[in-house]
Amino acid sequence: MVSDSLYAVGQQSLDKYPTMRSILYFQRALDVLQGNDSATLIRKTKIFAEMGRLYAKRQLYVEAINRYELSLTCAELTHDTLDMLIAHKGMGDAYQRANDTRQAVHHYNLADQLAIQLKDEQMQVSIAFRRAAAYIDADQMEQAKKQLPQPPYHIEEADVDVFHFVMAHVLEWLNQSEQADEHYASLMESKSAYYQQHAINHQLKQAIQRKDYNQIMQLLRQKEAMDLDNEADAQYEATGTIGAVYQALHAEKEKADLQMKNKQTMLYTVIAILTLVLIIAIIIILLYRMRNEKIRLSYNQSLLEKYNKSLQADLEAERNKSMIPQPDSDVKTMAIREADIYQRLLTSEKPMNEADATTMMALVDSHYPVFKTRLTTFGVVKEHEVKMCYLIKMGFKTSRIATLLSRTDSAISNGRMRLYKKVFGQPGKGEDWDKVIMSL
Repeated sequence: MVSDSLYAVGQQSLDKYPTMRSILYFQRALDVLQGNDSATLIRKTKIFAEMGRLYAKRQLYVEAINRYELSLTCAELTHDTLDMLIAHKGMGDAYQRANDTRQAVHHYNLADQLAIQLKDEQMQVSIAFRRAAAYIDADQMEQAKKQLPQPPYHIEEADVDVFHFVMAHVLEWLNQSEQADEHYASLMESKSAYYQQHAINHQLKQAIQRKDYNQIMQLLRQKEAMDLDNEADAQYEATGTIGAVYQALHAEKEKADLQMKNKQTMLYTVIAILTLVLIIAIIIILLYRMRNEKIRLSYNQSLLEKYNKSLQADLEAERNKSMIPQPDSDVKTMAIREADIYQRLLTSEKPMNEADATTMMALVDSHYPVFKTRLTTFGVVKEHEVKMCYLIKMGFKTSRIATLLSRTDSAISNGRMRLYKKVFGQPGKGEDWDKVIMSL
């Protein structure tokens, strides 16, 4: 049967080709199905459900819901309880991802009733966690907690991500942070970008609270890498879709060539359509990249604004001081100030020589062993930039650093602002960079 062959090709293409190519094969399988007999309705039920799952995977939730509704209609005509359950569950998932909690819970409840009729306890567990996830997205934590099934229960592989998602949020809401962190760590291993984003955002929130600048930068880079991966997937999806459309058009061209004598006109038509599809695909890719870049910049901007607010009060009060404030009672600060090299550099009117530079850096490294490593992590590797950062760490002000490095005051000020922008991607003052150096 032609429809069965097309459906089989669509299934086989799921792991090899982009999603839209499989949807194309499924749609062509539907196009050749005729009649409303029982066998035809059963086949349509499966195809519509599969198409709904694929559209949801591509975040096309309106299309996904439409296909699940068609699958439900066919299943109701054949009185297939299991297929009706699958359709309601699929619609619940699509509405949940579309942030429509009311509709999601409604369809999950209908699916749960069907699971009870089938006496399928495992399906009831699956639906319970999905219903809890819907309430979590709506910030109704009390309702989400009530949905948790009573143990013992078994978690199917398909439900592992939603299980960790629900447990992480519920345990965090119950102030059981350690247990919640274990579930967030499991979400970091998820194959789904949706759940990985939740885990990364949680770790980023904790890093900001701890003011762990190294981890903040690592997590931001990880989010950027995920955005690039999603962008590459979108480009591959568009390219694969063009290939699938081209195959369909080529088949239609061969059929038309047998019926039409004007082959040249047909060829121009095909070329024009392919060019249009290619242009549309390129526009989609460019718009997708611009959207991701805008989201990334907006998110980084919000993080930097929070960081600057937390530092602004200290920076305003200490702008004209000679060094970033460190209490005189601080053992490390006093030890550095009492060192011979500090006193020599403090009073010298000549540029610092290499011997003094080596001694100065060794002194700082003896009190702050990881300082040089953290500078390297920030990408500070040029010799004069490294020396400038060490002198800032020792507490020298701009004019003194300029003398020791044989540079102007403005060159030192510009160098500090340039390093801040290089590391954080946002303009900042020289005092902002001093604050970062003193925190390392």
